[in-house]
Amino acid sequence: MGPITSCKPCLPAQGPRAVLALAAAVPCILAPGQARAQDTASADALTVIQTPGSIAKTADMAFGSIVQPNAAGTIVLTPASTANCTASSGLVRSGVCRAARFNIYGKRNWKVRIRETNGGTVTLAAGAGNSMTMDAITLGTTGMTSANGGGSGWNLGRYNIDTANGITEFRLGGTLHVGAAQPAGVYHGTVLVQIQFN
Repeated sequence: MGPITSCKPCLPAQGPRAVLALAAAVPCILAPGQARAQDTASADALTVIQTPGSIAKTADMAFGSIVQPNAAGTIVLTPASTANCTASSGLVRSGVCRAARFNIYGKRNWKVRIRETNGGTVTLAAGAGNSMTMDAITLGTTGMTSANGGGSGWNLGRYNIDTANGITEFRLGGTLHVGAAQPAGVYHGTVLVQIQFN
């Protein structure tokens, strides 16, 4: 008798925002065996439905790598789809420059208020008491236009959703303050944002 085929599924790891995990890699191994042998396998199907009125982060903010400076300086990151990082005189910066990105899931013509809830300043820390601050948080949007009535505390404004499917994007930039002889390390911070539909 000839060889038969036995297929066992190997499922991919599920990511934090899996939209659809339907196909699974199925390696097949040739092995000798009895004729008409049978085997079965299954795969899970997974999808996430975002309800109107929700928000999701799609990218983290990145200022890139900075050479330890002799004098203090700043890096200004724009909130554009393709962000720019402008270093002040004396700072040497390279690598990824990316605004924080968020998707809003709403409906066409809904109004949405946006605010950052860090009090205007985000601390980036690298342990052992080493830190830098980011402030002057700025916002860029796609699929929304500015609307009146931001209201108290909604420091990034109020917008009208213009897209037919109600999915829009906003991005955050800001100004990073780098100290003189800033200690080496990987610095992390958290930008907190909140939205309200009305």
